[in-house]
This record gives sequence, structure tokens and C-alpha cells, in this order.
Amino acid sequence: MKISRFILAPLAALAFAASANASTVVVGGCDSVTDGDAMGCLFTGNINGNTNPTNVNSYLYAQDGYNAWASSTGNPTITLNFLTASDAANFGSFGSITGGSGSSGTFNLPGYTIDFFAVKAGDHFTLFENVPMGASGNWATADGRDLSHIAFFTRATPAVPEPGTWAMMLFGFGAVGATIRSKRRPGTLQIA
Repeated sequence: MKISRFILAPLAALAFAASANASTVVVGGCDSVTDGDAMGCLFTGNINGNTNPTNVNSYLYAQDGYNAWASSTGNPTITLNFLTASDAANFGSFGSITGGSGSSGTFNLPGYTIDFFAVKAGDHFTLFENVPMGASGNWATADGRDLSHIAFFTRATPAVPEPGTWAMMLFGFGAVGATIRSKRRPGTLQIA
């Protein structure tokens, strides 16, 4: 009996600590990130470029958390496409940020359209829509804490046209071909 307490207590503490690091929406601190007002949605935890949606630090985990909140409140869902983060070794090849050791500043990533960005500070991060969308914007931490990093996201662009697009293209090519073919037929001579 005493042995099981010694085994269960550390396991319970480990489970509690793991759940504390999960990125979850702070319900009282969330505003739709698709309504164009540059307000954000506050999360607990961390956010990075990890592509495993079950990893609590993955941007996909945060995307799923936001989309669950958005669906329950009647707001549009989002798709995050990770571009880079300000703490990445190669960030200088993407752009720059100002105020990196403080609680607010600007960013500029020439040649990229930043749709969303997440500002990480302390034990939470805030996901923002970049309003207006473009290569630059302003950032600020949620409670004045110093910045840890900023993760940047772009819109998804499908690599292959959707089936409806293919159908429209095929119809268009067929119409052009029919028009050309009908113009090549010899005309009939009518005598009046």
C-alpha cells in the first residue's frame, strides 16, 4: 500500500506538470483572429514550428485549440502555415524584429505575407491576425513581459487545383476548341 503511494504520487505530479505546458485557449482572453480588429487570442503554454499535432508545443496543436474555441462560439476556423520564428537560427534570412528584448516592437519580413503571428512571453502566447496583412506589423506581449519569440504564419495556397477548378478549366478548353472547330467549317452559300 505504501509502495503504491510512492509510485502514484510522482506519476500524478508528472501528469499535472504535463497538462500545465499544454497550449490551451484562455477562454476569457480570446477574441476572433479573423474579424480584422487586430485583437488576439491568449493561450497558455508554448508555440513552435513542430508539425506533430499531438505535441503540446506544436502550432498545429494551438490551431486545433483555437478552432475548437471558434467552432463553439460561431467564429470562423483558421489554418496556420508555419513560416519561421524570431528565435530560429536562420531568422535573419527571413526578416527582422525591433524591440526583441522588450514587450513591444515591430516586425518586417520582406517578400512574405504574414497572415497570423503568435507572440510568446512568460508562460503564455497570444495569437494575432496581422492587420492589415502584409510583410510588416506591430507586436506586443499580453501583460508587458519581455518577449521570448514570435512565430509567423502565412496563408495556405493549394499546390494542386481543386476538382472544381479542373472542371472549369476543362470546360473552358472545350469551349475554345468547339469555337475554333466551328469557324473552320466551310460556310454554306445561300442564294436569295
